[in-house]
Amino acid sequence: MSRIRRSNSESSERAPRSQAGDAAVRLVRQRLYDGDEESVGYRLLCRAGLSAGPGGYLAAVPPCADGELELAEELHGLAPRGLVFLSVSREELLERRALSLPSDRVVLCLGAEEALDDELREAIDRHAMRGFRFALEATELAAVGGPLLEVAHTVIVQVGSRAPEELAGLVASVRERAGRLEMVASGVESRGSFQICRQLGFDLFQGQFVLRPDAGPARTAAEADLGGIGTMADLAGTDNFERLSEIITRDPGLSIRLLRYANSAHMALPRRVGSVHEALAWLGTVAVREFALIAALADVPEAPAEMLVTALTRARMCQQLSRRVPETSPEESFTVGLFSVAEAVANSPIEVLVGELPLREDIASALVSGEGELGRLLTSVIAYECGDFDRAGKLSGAPDSIAEAYLESIRWADAAVKAVG
Repeated sequence: MSRIRRSNSESSERAPRSQAGDAAVRLVRQRLYDGDEESVGYRLLCRAGLSAGPGGYLAAVPPCADGELELAEELHGLAPRGLVFLSVSREELLERRALSLPSDRVVLCLGAEEALDDELREAIDRHAMRGFRFALEATELAAVGGPLLEVAHTVIVQVGSRAPEELAGLVASVRERAGRLEMVASGVESRGSFQICRQLGFDLFQGQFVLRPDAGPARTAAEADLGGIGTMADLAGTDNFERLSEIITRDPGLSIRLLRYANSAHMALPRRVGSVHEALAWLGTVAVREFALIAALADVPEAPAEMLVTALTRARMCQQLSRRVPETSPEESFTVGLFSVAEAVANSPIEVLVGELPLREDIASALVSGEGELGRLLTSVIAYECGDFDRAGKLSGAPDSIAEAYLESIRWADAAVKAVG
């Protein structure tokens, strides 16, 4: 059986095993937000092997005591805080695979089209007695009115490009039948869609809308007073020792963060470092440039921790996968991933920002239009992040490698945010 491997040498965590042949488990976490855009938890999307059906995550761990412990630890590593919406199949419920998970955090999600017979009802009741809540995942709106609605606490609706009138009718129908049932809008990809769904009465929101700029006049980085973006662009444009030292030294906050990082127990240098120049000499230009890029983004007031984690996950994935893509380097790929959230941070279209920042042409083209090898790499990473596993695998040419890179990258990103905090 294959295993999702950790490429991070510092991680001792084990990954779940796939029982669906030799293909790796494809798993992605997506944040859930409330109407104020505050993160309240995660939704986990999973595919085991080549199966396109629901569930898969619970089946990825062997049915034994150690397997259940591994499952609980893995879940905590993926989603350390807040609610966790986890898709399950009928078979996984009947086999009681979820009972080892924390019922106060985990919401079990069933397809709304599932037939509610006596066997499934008994399994649902058994989990409900342990404190688990249930959500219905509706890809077809007509299925929301099925018999499972009576056992659900939440309905997850795939919004996509559905007309507001269609969604309004669904919300009214659900409220009429089930009262104050929590409703989640999934696939919210734009600010406009978010506003519409919020006005219609949805409670939680999942999608890429948080990474889109608000409507209104486009602002440059200078107008937005986002000096950190400019510093990032300067750092991205050089790997020269003296030039890096100059860029970092001119920013006192960035210099302090670098020295704190260099002198941390994590780095375990044989002597204390007293200057940016010394840090460069001990750590090397590649490591310092990478840390400085992260710290510069973290210094931007408009970049919340959730957005920083997204940027770092993309950057790390691009860096890891670049070794399989010709004509790219890990350093360039890391930069492209990190800058992919710039328009949300600056609240301005990426083409406006790229026009004023001193970025290389291939990096700029990748960010604006997805062109070139760097653009293809970034597109595949974002596709995987959105749960489009097939497209991501085809674009990267390495479906198993991208699955492994994702899991390593989210853990690395979570740790990196703490390191620069």
